[in-house]
Parts: sequence; C-alpha cells; structure tokens
Amino acid sequence: MTRSTFSLTAVCLAALHLAPGAAVAQLPYSESFDGDDGDPWPAPWTTMSFYLTVSDIQANRGRMSGQAANGSGVAVARMLLPGFAETDVEAQMTVEFEDAANQGIGFYARQNGGTLEEYAPHGQGYAMFLKGAWGWPEDLGIWREIDGQEVQFATGYDPVPGGLEDGVRYRVRYRVTQHAADSTRIQAKVWPEALSEPGAWTVDVFDSQPELQGTAGGFALDVYNFQGTAHIFVDNLAIARYPSSVGVPAPGPGSPVSLAVPSPHPAAVPAPITCMAPEATRVTLRVFDVAGRRLADVFDGVVGPGSTSLRWTPVDGSGRPLPAGVYFLRMDAGTASLVRRIVLAG
Repeated sequence: MTRSTFSLTAVCLAALHLAPGAAVAQLPYSESFDGDDGDPWPAPWTTMSFYLTVSDIQANRGRMSGQAANGSGVAVARMLLPGFAETDVEAQMTVEFEDAANQGIGFYARQNGGTLEEYAPHGQGYAMFLKGAWGWPEDLGIWREIDGQEVQFATGYDPVPGGLEDGVRYRVRYRVTQHAADSTRIQAKVWPEALSEPGAWTVDVFDSQPELQGTAGGFALDVYNFQGTAHIFVDNLAIARYPSSVGVPAPGPGSPVSLAVPSPHPAAVPAPITCMAPEATRVTLRVFDVAGRRLADVFDGVVGPGSTSLRWTPVDGSGRPLPAGVYFLRMDAGTASLVRRIVLAG
C-alpha cells in the first residue's frame, strides 16, 4: 500500500536546491519550537505540499495538519528542511497525536527536495512513518520514495505496547547509515517520552535500492490524516551525523570566518575559543550534545575585525557543569555556519 499516486503540473523549485558553490548547512541541527502561539513554523522549514493546511507554533510545539485523505491514499502534507546534504544521520524528536487512530507522521532523510509526484523533481529518500490503526495494525514502518513513488518495505507492528494514544508525547529515534557501498541500514524506535528508551530498535532493516545508495540529501516531515483534519505536534527535534565524530568540517580556503578551539582536548576549563572575521561580524556560539540538543548559548555579539578571544565554561543553560563526553560548538555568522568538536575529559 502506498500513500500516494497523485500528480500535479510540474512546478519549478530551483530556489530550494543548492546552487553550485552554495554553502551547505551543517549538522548538528536542533529545533525546540519555542515561540508564541500562532507564530509560523521556524525558518528555514519550507512548505512542500499542496495538502498542508497548518504549520505553526502552539504551546511551544510545532503544529502541522493536512487535508483528509478519506481513504483515497493521497493528501500527504510535507514540510522540507532545505540546505542539507547528508548521508549518515540520526534524528530524534517528540511527537504527539490529536487523533492517533487516523493519523501518521513521517521523517525523511536523504531527501531530494521533492514531494511524491506533486512537483518536479519528484520526491526521493528514506522515511520512517509512525501510524495509527488505519488500513492495518499500528506500526512504525520504513519507506523508500523513488521518483515520487513511496513503498513500505519494513514494518514494526504494534510499536508501543497498549497502542498509540491521543495527547501522549512519544519519543522517536531514526538512524540512516551507509552499511556498505551497495546497502543502507535503516533503524527506528518509538517509546512514551515519560518512560526509559528501549534498548532494541522497533525496526532494523537493510536496503539496496540503487538510487538511494551513497546519496546525500536533506530532511522532511510528513503528516497524513487518513480521516479528519486533526493536528500532529512535533517538539525537541535534533539531527546529528552518525557516527557523530565523523565529518565535522573545517572551513575551506578563503572562508570569511574561522573558529578555533583547544585541540585535541581542553586541558583546563574555561576553554579558550578564538573567532576570526575580516570585518566586524555578528556571531552566535552555541553548544550541542551528540544528539543535536542545544545545551547552552556561549556568545551572541560582534567579533572582528581580526581575532576575538573568548572563554567557554562548560555548563548547560541552567549553569550546571556538563559531564565528560563529546560536544559540538557551532558558530553562526550570517549565512556561514562552522562546527567544532570538543571532548571534555572526566
């Protein structure tokens, strides 16, 4: 069973695709959806479906809804997180249903910027999809989308003992990794946020569809209303590379800004940090954990011209010391974003 066989006149989406030489957004990424009720879904998320009817902030959660499919198999409401080009990733988020029996929510990795056959290019990527008991029993499924056609090829039935319930916050974890040159491993699990995370994956599968092997892409969220137009809420979304110690890039030659941290590990704290910019530039420095959760804001101000030395005391937003482990320091300066890995010793 597929969720769509729908086609619209092709629409040019060139603005959503990276131009040659354009900067690529870097992980980790996190979004807490804090804001006033009615605020729009946070940038740079972009509406990517004819069927999406609601995308805003409610009670410090992202809220989405779409038109009712009414059994037709269409009406996938999708939003795109543009600008990323990633292959091996892990994502976590909290989801909450208003009408779990008639709804589903999906998260895409290696996503190419399309949506089914609604636009050109047609959608493509790997997705996990958590759904209620419409069509068949509740499940956490793994889907592939190729040239706009979606197919579920792995299923974890009854993923939450007792069934999905309305108004309950569930935590979802999703991992996509290139296992070998010709196969990808896709893993997903779900559990009530109030309980401990289970050790086992709900579904753990390998796929060798050639179009998706070694293919970098971005991310997207799907909401599907089988019946009715209830909302689904998303909170505390975090995306990181997996494994997290791989692929944290240095700025390339001629980069307008730079960020230097102690290497290989800070011998003492507070740790020295050096920012450099050719002219006065407003920058923000934030700390994330390996799951992409934002832990603290280090600096928000102007640096340069030249170098600026800062000191980082490893504490969270409440002033509590961070435990030993791996962390990421991200500097955003205009359209530039640099990430540095820091290891805190015990």
